[in-house]
Amino acid sequence: MKVLLTGYSGNLGKAVAPHLLSQGYQLRVLLHGAVLDRRELPPPMEIFWGSLSQSSVADEITRGVDAVVHSAWDGRGAADGSMERMNLGGTMQLLDAAERNGVATFIHVSSVSVYGLDRSLWGKTIDENQPFVTQENSLNAYPWTKVLIENELERRKAGLRMNLAIVRPGLLFSDNKAPAKKLIAWKRKSCGLLVGKATNHLPYVHVDDVAEMISLLLAKPPKYAIYNAVPTSHLSVRDFLKRWGRHGGREIAVIRLAPAMLRILNWGGGKLKKALGRTGGADVNYQIMTGIRDIRYSADRAVKELGWRDRRTNEIVAGDVS
Repeated sequence: MKVLLTGYSGNLGKAVAPHLLSQGYQLRVLLHGAVLDRRELPPPMEIFWGSLSQSSVADEITRGVDAVVHSAWDGRGAADGSMERMNLGGTMQLLDAAERNGVATFIHVSSVSVYGLDRSLWGKTIDENQPFVTQENSLNAYPWTKVLIENELERRKAGLRMNLAIVRPGLLFSDNKAPAKKLIAWKRKSCGLLVGKATNHLPYVHVDDVAEMISLLLAKPPKYAIYNAVPTSHLSVRDFLKRWGRHGGREIAVIRLAPAMLRILNWGGGKLKKALGRTGGADVNYQIMTGIRDIRYSADRAVKELGWRDRRTNEIVAGDVS
């Protein structure tokens, strides 16, 4: 089976590609021309250079493939609305081209951010039936754009000949990407910056576990289904970071950053950018809420229907944190 993968240069894409190659899939990837050094790319992959913003690219890359795994994301243009236009338009253009070219399965990588961060959800366990966040409460262009894409996929699903699956991962981490706002290495020590008291739960999931869910969906694709790719066990963000460090042979000191301090730092950074003639930057309210939320998400559907297990994530959860 030949699979088209978008978003290879991202943290998830780099986990999905070797996972699928190891299972015998033929792989075609779409890359921007300047994203990667070509010498870094595994030889078995078929490389297409271009962007989904180019109308001809979607048709070209979907010809001759059996399935599409769409994990690409363009994070530019949050302030002026172009993030919505580029990602929504690019996804629908890719979907339409895949349908025209007889692709059998389309897997779209979304996010649990579509449920929002509202405090009314804290302490609850969210499954795939939870309504989407409203635009007013989304706090950021990223979750709202994910909602727009999923709404359009829902609208089009009945008219598709191909299978359609949506994967909603939690917060991605890997062996090298820490489950923290930022990891600062100094000599032989590392410090992880966490927002708030760091006793809350966050939906950290290893990229390899999400890759495994995608491979299960490729092997037995549903006509239409949505799955949360989230941890099945829960641990405070502080303990999770410490266990992640020890799992990789690193001792990590946790630095808790009060929300008020983050606001001050954001204000100072904004002043500096303005002085340098630069604009943009992340919404501080969204930064804070993503770090201090205490929402649990259910992976029961994936466990029961796909036989999925978050094995790599649970290696961290089961680690020592004395």
